[in-house]
Amino acid sequence: MNSPRKKKILIVDDEFTSRRILERIIRDRFNVSILSAEDGSEALQHMVKDQPDLLILDMVMPVVNGIQVLRTMKEHSKLSTVPVIACTAVGDDAVVKEILKLGIKDYIKKPIQAEAVVKKVSDILE
Repeated sequence: MNSPRKKKILIVDDEFTSRRILERIIRDRFNVSILSAEDGSEALQHMVKDQPDLLILDMVMPVVNGIQVLRTMKEHSKLSTVPVIACTAVGDDAVVKEILKLGIKDYIKKPIQAEAVVKKVSDILE
């Protein structure tokens, strides 16, 4: 009997520590495959190649930031359906409004709270 395919979560953050914290929280609670990227261009390459079931995306990164990733995703039919949880330290209402307009499902504020991550991820995956 074939077991169902493990869902894939792509975590994108330029800060190594933030990626590791998110990976640990998710791995402890969910039976998923975790992919990671440290910038937006690497994230987009992973998305095309690996087609994750969920993207957890830092908004403030050098080179290609989270908003640029969201805009690129919207333009690609394959990527536009991937649910996104934005991860941001930015409390700026204008940024939050912008990312909500770009179709994110939810967002997590930094510093990362494990309970919030578990709830938001389970709401989307389950």
